Amino acid sequence: MRNTKYTIQLGKGCGLIEETLQLLSICEENTTKESLATYVREHNSLSKSTDKRSMDIVKLVFYPRYLKRNPKVAFWLKTIRGRGLMLPQFKQLLMLYCARENAVMYDYVTKHLNTFRESNIARIPADNIQNYIKQIVESGQAQWGESIQKRSSSYVKAVLVDFDFISKRSEILPYEIADFTVLYLMHELHFAGLSDLAIWNHGDRQLFGLDKYKVQQHIMELSIKGGYIAQCSGELMTISWNYQSMEEFINETL
Repeated sequence: MRNTKYTIQLGKGCGLIEETLQLLSICEENTTKESLATYVREHNSLSKSTDKRSMDIVKLVFYPRYLKRNPKVAFWLKTIRGRGLMLPQFKQLLMLYCARENAVMYDYVTKHLNTFRESNIARIPADNIQNYIKQIVESGQAQWGESIQKRSSSYVKAVLVDFDFISKRSEILPYEIADFTVLYLMHELHFAGLSDLAIWNHGDRQLFGLDKYKVQQHIMELSIKGGYIAQCSGELMTISWNYQSMEEFINETL
């Protein structure tokens, strides 16, 4: 469900919160990349941007994150925001899709930032992100020159700031997954065809600093609120799902 190749696409938008909210407000159930691009161009929907920049945002940022893998995602997010989910919680959903599309962000959060949190380190060490990017290149996973490496480091830091992981001064901020984010991720994975056990063990949990035992705790505690019944014994988990679609889950939960 995610892109594992290291690219420089993160630089096209980083978090892109404001523009994403604008584009989501336009989306309908049948929105496509081309229909969205046409609408944005005809209505100057991203008025602060040039036409080229607007098309880059639509085609190189918004589409890969929210339409490419599942065209329904954008409409789900529009519905959720319209039902009043507060921006800090909503940004967790945007972060999820941004990270899935950008391995350079996903892997930094799960393999580096989480380690700092677990060690109670208050600030990302100087040059840590730059060294992370350098290791990607040295391992042969990307062929980036020094200038691209420098820009990629700035993109990673910028997106961490956008999604409230760190401050502009690289201070690591408190970060706790919202109940709705837990439920959304569970149901999204369920309706994508994953087994109950696969949902419990899914790697996306690491974006929120959760191990499988913390995930288990969240799943069990939210069973009534979430409209499902979960049972766990040892390494096995079974869930009785009540909702028949993501649309039903969203409408009944918010």
